[in-house]
Amino acid sequence: MIVTRRWLEEFISLEGISDETLYETFNSIGLEVDSMTRYGMPEKVVVGRIVSCEKHPDADKLNLCRIDVGEKEPLQIVCGAANVREAEYVPVALVGAVLPGDFAIKPAKLRGVESFGMVCSSKELGLPEMGAGIMILDESLGSMVPGTPLTKLLTMNDTVIELELTANRGDCLSIRGVARDLSATLDRGLLEHAYQPIKHMRRGIARIVELHTQGPVEADLFYTLVEVESLRADALTRLRLGLVGEYREGAVASVVAYSTHATGVLLRAYNATRLKNEQGIIPLSISEKSPGVVEVASGDKRLSIVGVWADGEYQVSDLAEEVLFEASYIDPEILVPAVAREGLETDPLYYRSSRGSEPELQVGMSYLSEHCDRVGKCLFSETPLSVESERDERRIAVDLERLNAIIGQEIPKGTVHTILKRLGFVIHGTDAERFGVVVPPWRHDISHLQDLAEEILRIVGINNIEAKPLELIESNRLTESARRFKIRRDLRQRAVAAGFYEVVTYAFAERAALERYGFETVDASVDLLNPIVEELNTLRSTLSINLLEAARRNVSYGKKRIPLFEIGSAFDRKRKERERVCFLWSGEAEEPSVLNQGKPSRIDFPAFVRRLGEVLGDFELRPRKADNGLMHPYQCADVIVHGREAGWVSTLHPAAAEALGLEATVLAELDFEALIPPHRNARPISNYQGTFKDLSLLVDRELPYARMEAAVASLEEPLLRRFFPIDRYEDEQLGGFKSMTLRFFLQSDEGTLSDEEIEAVMGRILERLERECGAKLR
Repeated sequence: MIVTRRWLEEFISLEGISDETLYETFNSIGLEVDSMTRYGMPEKVVVGRIVSCEKHPDADKLNLCRIDVGEKEPLQIVCGAANVREAEYVPVALVGAVLPGDFAIKPAKLRGVESFGMVCSSKELGLPEMGAGIMILDESLGSMVPGTPLTKLLTMNDTVIELELTANRGDCLSIRGVARDLSATLDRGLLEHAYQPIKHMRRGIARIVELHTQGPVEADLFYTLVEVESLRADALTRLRLGLVGEYREGAVASVVAYSTHATGVLLRAYNATRLKNEQGIIPLSISEKSPGVVEVASGDKRLSIVGVWADGEYQVSDLAEEVLFEASYIDPEILVPAVAREGLETDPLYYRSSRGSEPELQVGMSYLSEHCDRVGKCLFSETPLSVESERDERRIAVDLERLNAIIGQEIPKGTVHTILKRLGFVIHGTDAERFGVVVPPWRHDISHLQDLAEEILRIVGINNIEAKPLELIESNRLTESARRFKIRRDLRQRAVAAGFYEVVTYAFAERAALERYGFETVDASVDLLNPIVEELNTLRSTLSINLLEAARRNVSYGKKRIPLFEIGSAFDRKRKERERVCFLWSGEAEEPSVLNQGKPSRIDFPAFVRRLGEVLGDFELRPRKADNGLMHPYQCADVIVHGREAGWVSTLHPAAAEALGLEATVLAELDFEALIPPHRNARPISNYQGTFKDLSLLVDRELPYARMEAAVASLEEPLLRRFFPIDRYEDEQLGGFKSMTLRFFLQSDEGTLSDEEIEAVMGRILERLERECGAKLR
């Protein structure tokens, strides 16, 4: 976006504000200055009034002019520009002037005629090029007194500022929009434009233009009809359009471009004569072809798509006597997706509409009317025609404490209110710490409290916010979910390290298979309504059957060693979900190698339990009665982890193994919850050496080890750190007894144990085993 200082001063007072301050202000409020160029007129260049203009006596393309430059006699100057004949006031570089490019003006003789100065074009004065020929001056630039130095015409000595706007700041794509932002930061109100009364047509527009809408339309349109008796683009219009890169040929195109750039309202001009039908009526039809695509048509002529494109065939030329002016607005949030979706052709105005043009159409049309009235003779219709869409107000609830927390510094409530009001926000409940804000319709980028904080921050100035050390407060990420994830991950890694392969199976199962092997099934009232296949017609209550099916498929592929595990969900009768872990090993216990002469042994219960120990760590086995059809009645046990029953381990029942075509197979299914280790408090490690002592005992052959374990544990000996069985022996010579050897580890935290202390502890242990288990020292 390009603005000029003098043009900005039409909307806001910049008195006492230097260009350097303006530069810093723009950068501080987020309107980054890409470039700033000062245009100043050279010395000894003055206003000249053409007294006479004749053909050069010896050159058809040269003109011999007599120009009043405020001296006693007019100067004789030879000029080659064709448009000098149309001019009254022109810029004249006197002899001795030095123009940009170090071009010095000297007396000259052109085709035998002396010339004392030069009539200048805009480019020769260091200004942007504004059409062919010399620059024509008029009263719009100031008082046209011959001989007045151009350095005194403030409108010709201007500062041009190019702003680098982000795509969301469409509200600043106009002089008025930029002035609105300056108003907030400089704490100066916008200047009201006192438009002069417009001369009106005797007929109303409704007698000439018939406006119809077909269904609801999500766009705003504003039309006025003008009879043009005379219209020109004055010098100020041409100069400013040239400075901002919007120069146009033609008076109507110039005033439309000028008013659009000044107000931000999208304006178009149509040749009204070409739109009239045989009855002299202009039929206008507004319809929404698809969401965001609003078409304007006149009869069978498609004039435009609002905010996107207009047919150049019906655009106005300076020869038109009647002009239909259109102001339009459409929400960019529905326009941009529509253009992308439909692949619509766009014209230059789409740049503005896609970023959010000015929705106050009356402002743009009034500015255009006043401008046309100033530079020509135009008769506007009495009452305009309009189409308005319904738009909901966007409201944001503001908590002042939270707003200041986002900014990082306390901003007084009065300052917050002033800034927001200057920016066009409407505030409700100004006496409270919490209040409501209505977002102005031109701020499409404001939707949250954080957006308002950014507005306050940029107007206050980032440099005015006190620097504070960055404080990072990280929330605790060690949640229960994270803890379970880590335990699950570690379990997987240990299982793979122990030689198992992870599988993932469906959470569905065959109801008949579950019932065949004696597992519970989901109640029919909460069962699957639409199973993915007929075989998987219910939710599984065990992972074991799925793993056995996977093992059977591996056997069919020729695999002889099948170690598998799965961590997944199982469901009870009421469809309550729980996480389970299942391990299975079928076939050979190890890979064929030199060590086993290529004939590895089959997996058995003890070998599987050792593998399971590599995954789970310490656990115990306790006798269990088989309660499903997969368990071997004599080779099954409960798995006790951390003192809790975690699940079961069993050799596969021979009948199930035969049905599934599996050889030696052992499996275990555990509850994942039971595998989660309990919290343990740390305890100091003794610095003193411990000692191992063994006891070989004769006990009843049917006595389970669990009885002996419970008896020793009940002693609660402080020096006994741990104990475990290391040998079991049975022989006919022992009769109804068996030999059990237990190993005990004794250690003290206070010193090295003496033989007397060791013997005392071992004596108490032996006594307890004799009394409760009938044990005898072997």
